[in-house]
Amino acid sequence: MSYSIYFKYGGKKYKLPVNPEEIKRSRELNIETYQVIGTGQVSVPSYCSLETYSFEAEFPGQEYHYVETSGRFRDADFYEKMFRKAQKNKTPIQFIASNEITDDISRKVLVKSVESVEKAGEEGDKYITLTLMEYKAPGKRYIAVPTATVTIKQEEAPTVQTNPAVTENKTYTVNKGDTLWALAKQFYDNGALFTKIVAANPGIKNPNVISIGQVLVIPV
Repeated sequence: MSYSIYFKYGGKKYKLPVNPEEIKRSRELNIETYQVIGTGQVSVPSYCSLETYSFEAEFPGQEYHYVETSGRFRDADFYEKMFRKAQKNKTPIQFIASNEITDDISRKVLVKSVESVEKAGEEGDKYITLTLMEYKAPGKRYIAVPTATVTIKQEEAPTVQTNPAVTENKTYTVNKGDTLWALAKQFYDNGALFTKIVAANPGIKNPNVISIGQVLVIPV
């Protein structure tokens, strides 16, 4: 059984000379909260953040007896320059952690932070702390906009209940923290009907972005 950490960068694979004592993994769920009249506060999960990895490891300046390599020995300066170059160039690198027990970590990551410490009496050796973030390339986004001539078949059409607050077209001024989903939930009791507000407001170019002070038409 072996525990090994590798990085793939520039077409080459490098093994950490000394394994870190621990690797921290973290991921957060983004949760939006809304205050619903008569119900109280509700929470709506929106998306999971990208996973982050962090650890501190020793990077010797010379090949001590406890150093492990998968080829030619490379000193602390080599690794620090590699991490800082990947960070500066915003270049994803492959992070691999294997212990032959649990599932391996094998992710493309971005080097979020690099912290290097050189201690008195250990000149040449460095203790480097890395924070890595899972890399996910941006992709095209598509937004469905309803039109009068197109009907989209759905498995089950949501039941629309009349909200006494919306008896005729009215306007609403956007406040801090507002989203179209939350406004549709407030006025129609169904957040999925935010498209009605989008259709009534040609000035909305991106349903994910509304500005504080923006005046929106709330259709019946």
